[in-house]
Amino acid sequence: MSNECLLPTAETRCYPDRVLTDRHGFHQWLIGLEGVVELEAGGRGAHVDAGRLVTIASGNEHHYLAPGHNRTLVLDLPVDWCEAAGLGDVTSCCLPSMARADIAALVDARPEVLARRLHVLLEQGRAMHTQPRLRLLHLLPVIEADLAAPWRVRDWAARCHMTEAAFARRFRALTGISPHAWLIERRLQRACALMQDPHRPLTEIAQACGFHDSAHFSRAFRARHALSPREWRQRRQSAD
Repeated sequence: MSNECLLPTAETRCYPDRVLTDRHGFHQWLIGLEGVVELEAGGRGAHVDAGRLVTIASGNEHHYLAPGHNRTLVLDLPVDWCEAAGLGDVTSCCLPSMARADIAALVDARPEVLARRLHVLLEQGRAMHTQPRLRLLHLLPVIEADLAAPWRVRDWAARCHMTEAAFARRFRALTGISPHAWLIERRLQRACALMQDPHRPLTEIAQACGFHDSAHFSRAFRARHALSPREWRQRRQSAD
C-alpha cells in the first residue's frame, strides 16, 4: 500500500504459519475473526484472537505468526486520514460485544465507514467500562462516612446500576478484596481509632462501627488481630 493513499483500505486475511516481518507508513488495525495470530510490535507481544483489536503504529517494525487456521480483518489507515477524522490512539483491547456484531454486519462496508464506526464503538465501550468505576469511587466515601448503617452489597450494586455479581467483580478489581471483606476492614479500622479513648464502652464502639453486637465485633476483631478488643486496648494502654 502506498504511503500517499488518501482513504483506508480493509481486507480479510489468513496469515501463514511462518514468521513474517513488516513495516509500513500507515497505521494498521487487526481485528481477530477466527483463530489466533501471534504478533510482536514495538517490542510488545499480542494475541489477535476473535474479538480482539490490536493496533500497529505507522513505522513500527512488527513480526507475526499464525500457528493454525485464522481469519483477520485488517484495516490500513493513512496517518493524515486518521488525524483528519479525529481517530485517537487505540491500544489492544477486547471489543465490546456490540462492536463485534457491528463489525460482522459492516465487514463489506467501505473501509472508512468501518474505521469510523469501529472507533465510535470503542469509545462507547471505554465509557461503559469507565462509568461503573467512577460510580464505585463515588460510593466508597459515602459508605465510609456512615459505617454504622446496615449496608448490604445488593444495595451498593443497585446504587451503581449494576447486578450484584457484576458489582462484586468490579469491586474486587478496584480494591483487591470482596465488598464484604472491605466493609469489615473499614469497620475494624474505625473501631481501632475509637478505642483510643479508654473511657468509651466497647458496646458503643461496636454499634458505631456497624457491628450487630459486642459478640459480633469481638469475633471479627479477633479474626483480624488475634486479640479480643479488650486485650488489644489493654496492650495499647500499656504501651503508652
